[in-house]
Amino acid sequence: MSRGSTGETPRPPGRPVDASLGPVIIEAVLDELAESGYARLTTAAVARRAGVSTATLYRRWPSKRDLILAAAEQAASSETDGIDTGSLDGDIRELLTRKQLPMSGKPGATLIALLGEAVHDPELAEMIRAGVLTPMREHLAKVLDRAIARGEVDAGVTADSAARLLAGLILARAAFSEPTSSGAMAPSDVDADTALLLLALGHRRA
Repeated sequence: MSRGSTGETPRPPGRPVDASLGPVIIEAVLDELAESGYARLTTAAVARRAGVSTATLYRRWPSKRDLILAAAEQAASSETDGIDTGSLDGDIRELLTRKQLPMSGKPGATLIALLGEAVHDPELAEMIRAGVLTPMREHLAKVLDRAIARGEVDAGVTADSAARLLAGLILARAAFSEPTSSGAMAPSDVDADTALLLLALGHRRA
Protein backbone atom coordinates (compact mmCIF):
# COMPACT_ATOMS: atom_id res chain seq x y z
CA MET A 1 0.00 0.00 0.00
CA SER A 2 2.98 2.28 0.41
CA ARG A 3 3.55 4.57 -2.52
CA GLY A 4 6.99 5.90 -1.75
CA SER A 5 8.25 8.98 0.03
CA THR A 6 6.12 11.44 -1.97
CA GLY A 7 2.80 9.76 -1.20
CA GLU A 8 1.78 10.20 -4.84
CA THR A 9 -0.48 7.82 -6.73
CA PRO A 10 0.13 6.78 -10.33
CA ARG A 11 -1.62 9.14 -12.72
CA PRO A 12 -2.71 8.69 -16.32
CA PRO A 13 -0.76 10.29 -19.17
CA GLY A 14 -1.59 13.92 -19.74
CA ARG A 15 -0.37 17.39 -18.94
CA PRO A 16 2.73 17.18 -16.72
CA VAL A 17 2.40 18.19 -13.06
CA ASP A 18 4.64 21.00 -11.84
CA ALA A 19 6.83 19.20 -9.29
CA SER A 20 7.48 22.44 -7.43
CA LEU A 21 3.82 22.55 -6.37
CA GLY A 22 4.11 19.40 -4.26
CA PRO A 23 5.49 21.03 -1.09
CA VAL A 24 3.03 23.94 -1.45
CA ILE A 25 0.07 21.58 -1.63
CA ILE A 26 1.23 19.42 1.27
CA GLU A 27 1.76 22.56 3.37
CA ALA A 28 -1.82 23.57 2.52
CA VAL A 29 -3.05 20.14 3.64
CA LEU A 30 -1.23 20.49 6.97
CA ASP A 31 -2.67 23.97 7.49
CA GLU A 32 -6.21 22.83 6.67
CA LEU A 33 -5.89 19.87 9.02
CA ALA A 34 -4.69 22.16 11.79
CA GLU A 35 -7.61 24.56 11.30
CA SER A 36 -10.50 22.32 10.23
CA GLY A 37 -9.63 18.77 11.26
CA TYR A 38 -9.78 15.66 9.15
CA ALA A 39 -13.57 15.33 8.90
CA ARG A 40 -14.09 18.85 7.53
CA LEU A 41 -11.08 18.97 5.24
CA THR A 42 -11.96 19.17 1.53
CA THR A 43 -9.82 19.02 -1.57
CA ALA A 44 -11.39 22.30 -2.74
CA ALA A 45 -10.24 24.06 0.45
CA VAL A 46 -6.73 22.67 0.03
CA ALA A 47 -6.62 23.86 -3.58
CA ARG A 48 -7.73 27.37 -2.59
CA ARG A 49 -5.15 27.62 0.16
CA ALA A 50 -2.38 26.34 -2.11
CA GLY A 51 -3.39 28.73 -4.89
CA VAL A 52 -3.90 25.98 -7.46
CA SER A 53 -6.87 24.66 -9.38
CA THR A 54 -8.62 21.50 -8.22
CA ALA A 55 -7.65 19.96 -11.57
CA THR A 56 -3.97 20.52 -10.75
CA LEU A 57 -4.44 18.93 -7.34
CA TYR A 58 -6.39 15.94 -8.73
CA ARG A 59 -3.69 15.15 -11.28
CA ARG A 60 -1.34 14.35 -8.44
CA TRP A 61 -3.65 13.30 -5.60
CA PRO A 62 -7.06 12.32 -7.00
CA SER A 63 -8.85 12.00 -3.66
CA LYS A 64 -8.93 13.31 -0.10
CA ARG A 65 -7.61 9.93 0.97
CA ASP A 66 -4.49 10.36 -1.17
CA LEU A 67 -3.93 13.87 0.20
CA ILE A 68 -4.16 12.71 3.80
CA LEU A 69 -1.81 9.79 3.19
CA ALA A 70 0.71 12.15 1.58
CA ALA A 71 0.44 14.49 4.57
CA ALA A 72 0.92 11.61 7.02
CA GLU A 73 3.99 10.42 5.14
CA GLN A 74 5.34 13.97 5.04
CA ALA A 75 4.78 14.39 8.77
CA ALA A 76 6.73 11.23 9.56
CA SER A 77 9.37 11.45 6.86
CA SER A 78 13.08 11.61 7.52
CA GLU A 79 16.23 10.46 5.84
CA THR A 80 16.71 7.09 7.53
CA ASP A 81 17.96 5.02 4.60
CA GLY A 82 21.54 3.92 4.93
CA ILE A 83 21.75 4.02 8.73
CA ASP A 84 24.30 1.37 9.69
CA THR A 85 26.64 2.44 12.45
CA GLY A 86 27.79 -1.08 13.26
CA SER A 87 25.86 -1.35 16.54
CA LEU A 88 22.23 -1.38 17.65
CA ASP A 89 23.00 1.42 20.10
CA GLY A 90 24.35 3.62 17.32
CA ASP A 91 21.58 2.75 14.87
CA ILE A 92 18.79 3.54 17.35
CA ARG A 93 20.50 6.75 18.45
CA GLU A 94 20.88 7.92 14.83
CA LEU A 95 17.34 6.90 13.93
CA LEU A 96 15.87 8.83 16.85
CA THR A 97 17.93 11.90 16.02
CA ARG A 98 16.89 11.93 12.37
CA LYS A 99 13.22 11.23 12.95
CA GLN A 100 12.66 13.73 15.73
CA LEU A 101 13.41 16.84 13.66
CA PRO A 102 10.67 16.42 11.02
CA MET A 103 8.21 15.54 13.81
CA SER A 104 8.65 18.89 15.54
CA GLY A 105 6.22 21.73 15.02
CA LYS A 106 3.29 21.51 12.62
CA PRO A 107 4.02 18.06 11.08
CA GLY A 108 4.12 16.38 14.49
CA ALA A 109 1.00 18.19 15.67
CA THR A 110 -0.78 17.16 12.48
CA LEU A 111 0.08 13.50 12.89
CA ILE A 112 -1.01 13.53 16.51
CA ALA A 113 -4.34 15.09 15.49
CA LEU A 114 -4.80 12.45 12.79
CA LEU A 115 -4.14 9.69 15.31
CA GLY A 116 -6.93 11.09 17.49
CA GLU A 117 -9.32 10.96 14.52
CA ALA A 118 -8.14 7.49 13.54
CA VAL A 119 -9.55 5.96 16.73
CA HIS A 120 -13.01 6.45 15.22
CA ASP A 121 -12.09 6.06 11.55
CA PRO A 122 -10.72 2.69 10.41
CA GLU A 123 -9.86 3.99 6.93
CA LEU A 124 -7.78 6.84 8.34
CA ALA A 125 -6.12 4.41 10.75
CA GLU A 126 -5.13 2.22 7.81
CA MET A 127 -3.72 5.25 5.95
CA ILE A 128 -1.54 6.13 8.93
CA ARG A 129 -0.38 2.53 9.27
CA ALA A 130 0.56 2.46 5.58
CA GLY A 131 2.21 5.88 5.51
CA VAL A 132 3.93 5.93 8.90
CA LEU A 133 4.17 2.66 10.79
CA THR A 134 4.87 0.29 7.88
CA PRO A 135 7.89 2.23 6.54
CA MET A 136 9.23 2.50 10.08
CA ARG A 137 8.74 -1.21 10.61
CA GLU A 138 10.55 -2.04 7.36
CA HIS A 139 13.55 0.04 8.33
CA LEU A 140 13.69 -1.37 11.85
CA ALA A 141 13.55 -4.91 10.46
CA LYS A 142 16.89 -4.27 8.74
CA VAL A 143 18.36 -2.73 11.89
CA LEU A 144 17.21 -5.68 14.03
CA ASP A 145 18.39 -8.30 11.53
CA ARG A 146 21.90 -6.89 11.79
CA ALA A 147 21.66 -6.68 15.59
CA ILE A 148 20.52 -10.32 15.81
CA ALA A 149 23.39 -11.39 13.56
CA ARG A 150 25.82 -9.57 15.88
CA GLY A 151 24.28 -11.23 18.94
CA GLU A 152 23.03 -7.96 20.41
CA VAL A 153 19.38 -9.04 20.75
CA ASP A 154 17.48 -12.31 20.66
CA ALA A 155 15.83 -13.50 17.45
CA GLY A 156 12.42 -13.23 19.13
CA VAL A 157 12.50 -9.41 19.03
CA THR A 158 10.08 -8.26 16.32
CA ALA A 159 10.15 -5.21 14.08
CA ASP A 160 6.44 -4.68 14.77
CA SER A 161 7.04 -4.21 18.50
CA ALA A 162 10.12 -2.09 17.90
CA ALA A 163 8.22 0.18 15.49
CA ARG A 164 5.43 0.73 18.00
CA LEU A 165 7.93 1.58 20.71
CA LEU A 166 9.85 3.97 18.48
CA ALA A 167 6.69 5.66 17.19
CA GLY A 168 5.40 6.06 20.73
CA LEU A 169 8.59 7.75 21.91
CA ILE A 170 8.73 10.10 18.93
CA LEU A 171 5.07 11.06 19.22
CA ALA A 172 5.37 11.62 22.96
CA ARG A 173 8.31 13.93 22.37
CA ALA A 174 6.36 15.80 19.68
CA ALA A 175 3.34 16.18 21.96
CA PHE A 176 4.92 17.03 25.29
CA SER A 177 8.46 18.33 24.84
CA GLU A 178 9.23 22.01 25.09
CA PRO A 179 9.78 23.40 21.58
CA THR A 180 13.30 24.42 20.58
CA SER A 181 14.41 26.80 17.87
CA SER A 182 15.92 23.98 15.83
CA GLY A 183 13.38 21.29 16.65
CA ALA A 184 16.22 18.93 17.53
CA MET A 185 16.26 16.81 20.66
CA ALA A 186 18.69 17.67 23.42
CA PRO A 187 21.58 15.17 23.61
CA SER A 188 20.41 14.09 27.05
CA ASP A 189 16.94 13.28 25.63
CA VAL A 190 18.48 11.25 22.83
CA ASP A 191 20.55 9.34 25.41
CA ALA A 192 17.52 8.67 27.61
CA ASP A 193 15.24 7.52 24.79
CA THR A 194 17.98 5.37 23.26
CA ALA A 195 18.62 3.68 26.60
CA LEU A 196 14.90 3.04 27.09
CA LEU A 197 14.50 1.47 23.64
CA LEU A 198 17.59 -0.69 24.06
CA LEU A 199 16.32 -1.93 27.42
CA ALA A 200 12.90 -2.76 25.94
CA LEU A 201 14.53 -4.63 23.05
CA GLY A 202 16.65 -6.71 25.44
CA HIS A 203 19.89 -5.27 24.10
CA ARG A 204 23.16 -6.78 25.21
CA ARG A 205 26.65 -5.84 24.21
CA ALA A 206 28.01 -8.11 21.50
